Amino acid sequence: MGFFEDLALDERRLALDCDVVVGHWTARPELDASPEALLALQARGGIDSAVVACAEAVWYDEERGNRRASALAREHGWVPCHAVNLRDTYGIGERLDGWVESGVRAIRLPGSTQGISPSTPGYRKTVTEAAARRLVMLVEGDFTAVQAAFRGLGAKAVFLDASYYELADFLLVAQEEPAFVVSTRRMLGPDSFEIICDEVGAAHLTFGSGTPLQDLEPTVWRLRDAALSPADFDAVAGGTLRSLLEA
Repeated sequence: MGFFEDLALDERRLALDCDVVVGHWTARPELDASPEALLALQARGGIDSAVVACAEAVWYDEERGNRRASALAREHGWVPCHAVNLRDTYGIGERLDGWVESGVRAIRLPGSTQGISPSTPGYRKTVTEAAARRLVMLVEGDFTAVQAAFRGLGAKAVFLDASYYELADFLLVAQEEPAFVVSTRRMLGPDSFEIICDEVGAAHLTFGSGTPLQDLEPTVWRLRDAALSPADFDAVAGGTLRSLLEA
């Protein structure tokens, strides 16, 4: 039996995807990012749920987009993720308090999309305030470029764009930061999942597809084909992220 045949017979579920956006993505207008399209992709990948941010909040209207993210999450059984307008973070503490009161446990820091450097005062203030409230931060940008802003704060951070070429740096930092986690989306090099689980533990790796901005299959197939123990597979497939959200 071949590789694809084996995958077709793999009935293990992926409990939670850390990296999904819904709604019109300004830079990719051809994409269908409707709730219906996302649900179809989830079904195709054997994915039970996702942490979902709204493209509208990422690109141009934080308040309205985040209201939509929460409404769609309630409707479809997703975990709501509120995106931060990093261009205007004045009063960010009060905004975060309101989100926490409404039940939000995850925020997205779209620095790459918005063109905001992690060295700016507003970005750093957001990280400090979010860490103090124990929010899970889903972080755009190359790991080596953004990680310093999160160090030493006890931050719960999922680095969405960390790549295989940054693996060594991540392993070094993860030894000092128990709640630093990388998404699987770009960590697709040889044995990368296995190395992370062996060296620093499955609590530092979580499944992320990048739906609908990236093809679903590569990261799903890589996880299903990884030489992980059942416990490590379950952690990467959603347990790690659930633990962060509930801590």
